[in-house]
Amino acid sequence: MFASQTLDRAQRSLVDALDLVGTAAGFELRDATRAVAGLLGVDALHPDPIAAIGIDAHGSWTVFSDDLSPTLVVHLTAPELMVAFLDHQRERGLVTQSVIVDKTEVFSATLNGPFKISWAIAGDWMWVHVALPFAHDDGISWFTTSHGPHGAAWAGNWAWAQRAAGAASAAAGVVGFLDLHGAGANAASWLPDAVACAKLVEPVGRIAVAIEGDEHHVATRLALDVGSTASLQSMVLPVPSGWDATAAHAPIAAQWNLDLTAVRSWLAPCLASAGVDLTRLDEAGVRTARGVLLDFDPDALSGSGAVALDVTRAAFFERLLDRIPMRHMLERGRTFAGVRGSSISIPFGVTLEYVVEQRRAIAAVGEGTLARLLAPSEAAATTVAIPIAAIDIAPPAMSPRAWTAVLHAVIEQQLSGAPSPATKRAVERLMHWRDGHLGVTAEPTELVFTLSGHRR
Repeated sequence: MFASQTLDRAQRSLVDALDLVGTAAGFELRDATRAVAGLLGVDALHPDPIAAIGIDAHGSWTVFSDDLSPTLVVHLTAPELMVAFLDHQRERGLVTQSVIVDKTEVFSATLNGPFKISWAIAGDWMWVHVALPFAHDDGISWFTTSHGPHGAAWAGNWAWAQRAAGAASAAAGVVGFLDLHGAGANAASWLPDAVACAKLVEPVGRIAVAIEGDEHHVATRLALDVGSTASLQSMVLPVPSGWDATAAHAPIAAQWNLDLTAVRSWLAPCLASAGVDLTRLDEAGVRTARGVLLDFDPDALSGSGAVALDVTRAAFFERLLDRIPMRHMLERGRTFAGVRGSSISIPFGVTLEYVVEQRRAIAAVGEGTLARLLAPSEAAATTVAIPIAAIDIAPPAMSPRAWTAVLHAVIEQQLSGAPSPATKRAVERLMHWRDGHLGVTAEPTELVFTLSGHRR
């Protein structure tokens, strides 16, 4: 079940969330708008188009389902405009059938593709139901169960969703929940190749969702009710003491702090289903990984940054260092914030600073970077929760030219040549944002995913 105070507020939040996700995933908001309009015959993501067909953009709304197929209920300011819109769709070729249910005419039609849509108008309210192709749907009960009096078994889940949404609940454009009890069997019926992976979500009883957004910022929060995260929290390894201070204003910083050796067998079904091969990590013995880029000059091909790993053994990294020509002639012993390490000044190249120990391997480029990363921090002594994973970006901290070079190398895996138009467009959209944050954290009873950003 999902709802908000007004429909236009929900549209604003959803559009902002799609814009932020699209910046990261590489799709345009206008493509989503075009797809929705092509499916429904109207742009349902913005208030003016739906107001033109009689829907109350400032009124209340809800989406709910008793199984998998959702039903939307909206308030109409002018039911006759909606009837005229539907008549126009029939003139354009929409084939409909109807049946009388609870003294109300319920229409249905098959849209492009496998989806079947049904609707009914009762007074100044409209019901719209979408039957998913893999879900059982008799075409009638969806309306009878929601139109007539029924219990409020959903109220407990709704109250929990508002609590789990936390501070985001008050400002959210959309709040809701997904009750997954018993959904594993349903999912397995239409994902037979991923049954083993689907079993991993069995501990998840329900998911709370909160989305808020305006012209300045957007935030999305998903809280998965897993009963207890105690065992998961015990497998989260601490970051280097100076990590937060070093990465605070970096153009991009990423961290994975969940011990891969501890969760590898648990994740194996999903990794195999997705075709992900972690054998190279086995060879290196990597348990966690963090990386930060502090600056980059694409003309000089120089910059600063660091990589910090928790490992099971140091041998693999020692072998990598041995591949550096004349390593032992160029290597100098050094101490970084009280930790013994080394530096290698490669002629006409960079100076690499590193610490390789039995349980960790840290390397940095840029004078003083490694010392800052290992410096003691007052924050490290507090009880600040360590994220399971996080990605933080600050687009203004690096020039568009530098971002283009970085994305050209990461996405297109090229250090030379012209970047693609898609990369240039991605950088252009990226520079519209002041910051962006993706995080996964473990709260006492919920696994929480957050995505947020502020526009410039």
